[in-house]
Amino acid sequence: MVRDYLVNDPDVLRDALSALQARVDTERRHKAETDTRDFSIGPRDAAITVVEFFDYRCPYCMAALPWVQDLVRTRHDIRFVFKEMPLAMHGQPALESTQASVAAMPQGRYWQFHQALMSFHGDLTPARIDQLAQQSGIDVARMRRAMTDPAIMRLINENEGLANDLGATGTPAFLINGRLVSGFDREGLEEHLRQAADEVRTRRAATGR
Repeated sequence: MVRDYLVNDPDVLRDALSALQARVDTERRHKAETDTRDFSIGPRDAAITVVEFFDYRCPYCMAALPWVQDLVRTRHDIRFVFKEMPLAMHGQPALESTQASVAAMPQGRYWQFHQALMSFHGDLTPARIDQLAQQSGIDVARMRRAMTDPAIMRLINENEGLANDLGATGTPAFLINGRLVSGFDREGLEEHLRQAADEVRTRRAATGR
């Protein structure tokens, strides 16, 4: 009976599948935006949330840094979430710098260290990572001890899995209120931000919130 019903009215199945996909997409967006293990800047109740999946050795992530810095400095209506995702192609320097930045996060100097790592264009050797950490005000010995915590690799692996689920296969990848933008194109990202702001204004006008 059910089979006959679906054959006679296939729109029911399409609608059910669309609803299921929408729910899955919402859950993935929520996970990307609210993981307390990630560093974020901006109000928790911001109307717009930007999530960046990044790699410290990715040249396009480095190119995006000034835009990210400008956004953090000037757009107080935006919350920016940093998701560490070192790519295998960038080897040990990418992985070790990520482990260091996550391990140092409890010391309260993540943003300073992040900028130092992302701005550095030479070889990110262990000694250089330590130097950049120290210059960022981080207790290096404490950081190195924390880098052995298995929870750091779990976070990295989960970030990679989530990125794949969202359709992001490289870095940088941005989510702007749940909409995926792959790569760094400043004009394109700004346009997505304008669209997100327009959608927020339209929703508020319709619902009052």
